[in-house]
Amino acid sequence: MRATQLRALSSRQIPAKLPPRIGKEVAVGMRATIALTILGLLTGITIAQAQTVSLTAHLLGNYAVPQNKSDAFGEGQFSYDSQTGKLDYYLTYDGIAPTRIDFHGPAKADENAVSVLAFPVSESPVSGSVTLTKVQADNLLAGTLYVDMHSAAHADGEIRGQIKKP
Repeated sequence: MRATQLRALSSRQIPAKLPPRIGKEVAVGMRATIALTILGLLTGITIAQAQTVSLTAHLLGNYAVPQNKSDAFGEGQFSYDSQTGKLDYYLTYDGIAPTRIDFHGPAKADENAVSVLAFPVSESPVSGSVTLTKVQADNLLAGTLYVDMHSAAHADGEIRGQIKKP
């Protein structure tokens, strides 16, 4: 290019505004991009917070409060979905004819608490799912709920196990 042509190119002004049609298209595109980015971030946060938590409980007479000398024993396996509040449970036991099976809480391992959720009584294994309230879920994850199996011989609870993460 010649020097005169270069000077002519460099002296040209870039328009301060885009033509109206192009400006609106760019603005709409930018808004859509921002909205999708925000939606993606919010979805990512929700997904990151949702989790499935595995928990267990070992049930024995010496875990009951007060302790007893029962030879019965049991085990509970639990899976809690924090997104739905659903708790899947699988309880096995031996040496006991339960009259009632329930969750109690909130309580530490050496404390008693009121029943907050009852399970159907059947022969071992007992399994199913329930939806927990926010308070029940918080207590579950804090380790302050326990499973209690009651019997005719021990109406206040024959075997008990604190539910906790393995």
